[in-house]
Amino acid sequence: MNQQDARTSLDDIHRLQDRTREQIVRQSFALPRVVISALGLFIAFAAIDLPRPWNFVFLVAGMVLYAGVGIVYEHRASVCRKVTSQEALFHGGLLACIMVAFSIGRIAAFALFDLPPHGLLSQAAAGAIVVAVAYVAATPVNRAIMKSIVRQGGGAA
Repeated sequence: MNQQDARTSLDDIHRLQDRTREQIVRQSFALPRVVISALGLFIAFAAIDLPRPWNFVFLVAGMVLYAGVGIVYEHRASVCRKVTSQEALFHGGLLACIMVAFSIGRIAAFALFDLPPHGLLSQAAAGAIVVAVAYVAATPVNRAIMKSIVRQGGGAA
């Protein structure tokens, strides 16, 4: 192997590595995955103010949908890799932001619309709408953050 062949091979490796990183980011926040996850979050958070046993049933159903879509998409992914500590920290922060959005939506529903604390159209339902919309709307930002994590070497396949 001469020097030109070695250089060409190395360039091919770098090009394929960049393509793999782009695929990791693309599959992490694919639009169908984001929409179904937002639906799961809405179901789970809206169920908080329902009477028993419905609150537990819908909370579990929403969380199973939210987690299940992630598991299914990762299982079917064309690029598989281990989760890094930076990525786990990012997803933990994302969940914290989701909880803050729910609290803000619930408080705003009470303060602005005087919604009741229990029932089908309640403060929790308004907070759940805020969570679902915020989760979908934050997708470009989440993709950018994930892209920077993967570019830093945290996403090598």
